[in-house]
Amino acid sequence: METLLQDVRYALRTLRKSPGFALVAILTLALGIGASTAIFSVIENILMEPFPYPDAQRYMSILIHDTEQDEQDGRPAFSASEFLDYMDQNHVFDGVIGNSSIDVLYRANEGTQRFDGNFVTPGTFEFLGMPALLGRVMQPADYEPGAPPVFVLRYKTWVKQFGADPNIVNKTFVLNDTPRTLIGIMPPRFSWGDAELWIPRKLSHAATETDESGMPMRYWYFLGHLRHGVSIKQAEADITVVATRLATVYPKMYPKHFTVRIQSITEQVVGHFRITLYIVLAAVGLLLLIGCGNVANLLLARATTREKEFAIRSALGASRRRLISQLLVESLILALSGALIGTLLASVGLRFIVALMPPDIIPSEAVIRLNLPVLLFTLTVAILTALIFGLVPALKAARKDLNEPLRDTGKGLTGGFRHGRFRNALVITEVALSLTLLVAAGLLMRSFVALRQVHLGLQPDHILTVRLPLPVERYKTAAQITNFYRPLLQRLKSLPGVVDASETSTLPPYGGINSEIEVPGKTHPEKWDAIFQLCSEGYFPVLKIQFLDGRPFNESEVNSARKIAVVNQTFAKKYLSNDNPIGKQVRIAQLAEFEDKVADPTFEIIGVVSDVKNSGLQDPIRPEIWVPYTVTGSAFRGILVRTSLEPLSMLNAVRHEVWATDSNVALTLTGTLEGYISQFSYAGPRFGFMLMMIFASVGLILVTIGVYSVLAYTTAQRTQEIGIRMALGAEGSDVLKMVIRMGLRLVGIGVVLGLLVSLALGKIIATQLWGVSAYDPWTLALVPILLLITGLVACWLPARRASRVDPLIALRHE
Repeated sequence: METLLQDVRYALRTLRKSPGFALVAILTLALGIGASTAIFSVIENILMEPFPYPDAQRYMSILIHDTEQDEQDGRPAFSASEFLDYMDQNHVFDGVIGNSSIDVLYRANEGTQRFDGNFVTPGTFEFLGMPALLGRVMQPADYEPGAPPVFVLRYKTWVKQFGADPNIVNKTFVLNDTPRTLIGIMPPRFSWGDAELWIPRKLSHAATETDESGMPMRYWYFLGHLRHGVSIKQAEADITVVATRLATVYPKMYPKHFTVRIQSITEQVVGHFRITLYIVLAAVGLLLLIGCGNVANLLLARATTREKEFAIRSALGASRRRLISQLLVESLILALSGALIGTLLASVGLRFIVALMPPDIIPSEAVIRLNLPVLLFTLTVAILTALIFGLVPALKAARKDLNEPLRDTGKGLTGGFRHGRFRNALVITEVALSLTLLVAAGLLMRSFVALRQVHLGLQPDHILTVRLPLPVERYKTAAQITNFYRPLLQRLKSLPGVVDASETSTLPPYGGINSEIEVPGKTHPEKWDAIFQLCSEGYFPVLKIQFLDGRPFNESEVNSARKIAVVNQTFAKKYLSNDNPIGKQVRIAQLAEFEDKVADPTFEIIGVVSDVKNSGLQDPIRPEIWVPYTVTGSAFRGILVRTSLEPLSMLNAVRHEVWATDSNVALTLTGTLEGYISQFSYAGPRFGFMLMMIFASVGLILVTIGVYSVLAYTTAQRTQEIGIRMALGAEGSDVLKMVIRMGLRLVGIGVVLGLLVSLALGKIIATQLWGVSAYDPWTLALVPILLLITGLVACWLPARRASRVDPLIALRHE
């Protein structure tokens, strides 16, 4: 112990004499450990073990993919009879459950609240394998028709809405005008279907499956547990046989050409965000390599300055064990200091990443926390790097022939280059990895900028959005819907600070209601389809959509439910070609299939508007039709309110007017249109771009330090050589050029290798880009220039110091 304490004190004194080296080495290790642990923890908790349910990796859903459509996934939900057929006829699942979302309205003291509800099929809680935290889960008898109505509550909702009061279990609540008994509270991580409460439901093969309010329950999400020993490909083959058979039984539910996909629930929830996470994972892996390479370079460069020290100590009788012990202690101090700071950085960084992560793209059951095995792995890598490369001088000094290191170091000519090739290789590798990171960050930045510059065709600023799930038992017909929205819109328009207000059936610019369409007088072999919106006369003024021809609806036409329509430019070009669209008619087939059917869904076109994004920001614009909301009582509804003030500041006033119109109506999905566009379209690309930019910047800093440290140590070793050159007539500028040329040669080789790697990886990063090529010439040109300029600065500092060496002092240098 006494010897160990001596080694610790000696190591601390040695490091204190080189504070720059110690600080850079520790921070480099800390950055590598912190960043790697944070990202690896995210990957582990989101992609590897996101669900708390037993054997969740074998939970699979069925997707029916239309091969003639650009959609990448497919239809994941089925009618009740269709669902039961899949459950009965498959041979690959040993357990199946289903769920269907529903708006659950709960009357509170101040008004009506809405909960995200899920109807669930028998065996759901047994299938998911999680008991209730309080009370009990549903038993088979609870699913039977005529059983006392019950429900189970989510933990987060219990805490947020009911103050975690355990006494509410076994109490009765009126939900959707039905008294239901709360029988259980689920554990914190149970949030199946991202629902707030679960209601039992038993399916049957009845032609029309309805809930207690009479609304059709048409779509059920299928989840099956894949039998052990059965692969996904085998399951797809089995379900394809069933789907082909069912396509003849339910012809309207299946496209002409389709394929079946079996998808895990992790893939279904995380989706394409998985690629973003893997790219970020690769980035942080490169950063860890750069960090370890930098530490190795620092330690090797430092080793060259200490060879004479260890040779002398060895000549004076120091044993090999003693030398290794001292270097081991010194390396451990560096490694453990870096590990301690790195762990703190990982904890802080994880919070930052979680805050930056887009909402609704990871399983709600996932808990992102620091992962101990991942932390131990990165700590091991970093500590081994410090130990291995820190012990090099001791191992070299322990050899038998001590004359060579003493002689070389004394001259200062060749001793500094003993490990030169390896250090140079590390610098080249660091530069190549850094350039790869910078190219990826640059491409993601260019893609994000391109996305932000997309022309929406509407103005989303100062618009408050609110979805209004109306009580279905009292709002089923067009007249009932009109009797609610007509006075509400008048109330809203009269509010101070409100410019205009409109009813809407969909949140723009994210689609509409799909329908087959027909244009009388036009023949076509293939099906024509479009999306349509149910809106009031204020829709176009609220969003400031420009008219190209014709006119919008007026209030009288909307209130009288006239069959008139406005179409977009794409509709006019695709389906009406060179004809004048004004006065033409269009038949919207879906309106005849609604619960509140439109007897003759043929509408006269009275206006054409400029194209507005309607399939998100990245997909092409689809043909679109707008019709008065008063023609049917079906479909979900909401309001758009353009304000002269900050939109969210008007929320309470809007809520008051909604409840003044009908206190049984809940407000949900409240926010600003700009906020929703940012959340749905910008958040994912911004997350990948910002993280990649942070890691690339850190990598650039580490490379700069690496290049500088190697050149600084190398020029220090060549001090005597430089003195001789200057004594023989070399100018300071000659020395400056020599050192800069030596450094830029390494940087240049690294840049070339990095470009080759970036080009090779282009197809991978291309999946995350939009509006820019993976081989974008601007990025591939500017990033190397940036790296070369940074390398030049890193070379210039030691070169400038070398050029100012006094030849007399240099010649006396030992």
